[in-house]
Amino acid sequence: MANQKLTQLNALVSVNSLDLTYVVDDPSGTPVSKKCTARDLVKGGASDGAAADIIDSTLAASKNLVSDANGKVTTTDNIFCRWRGESAGDPGNNQPGDVYKDTADSNKIKIYDGSGYIALN
Repeated sequence: MANQKLTQLNALVSVNSLDLTYVVDDPSGTPVSKKCTARDLVKGGASDGAAADIIDSTLAASKNLVSDANGKVTTTDNIFCRWRGESAGDPGNNQPGDVYKDTADSNKIKIYDGSGYIALN
């Protein structure tokens, strides 16, 4: 692994929040190589408004959700939302805006976007 290019490494298809990634801190100033957890990388991107890019690509059909520079998510239009409770997987009879806690997936809170559920945490 020490003598491999990045493109030669195996792809990771399931990222854990504590997985490490390589970053270059201050690339336009005094660059320093550092490590970063996936959680901190996403949090940093969200604080710069990157969450809007993620949400827009996931909910491209409606684009009802947007985020500001601090990562706060808001709606651009009225959005219907109903709590579906806890379920071990898809609770069925879905409508866009449905929210539930998936007990089969680490108790993640998920929202239905019209074609599938998206994890919110």
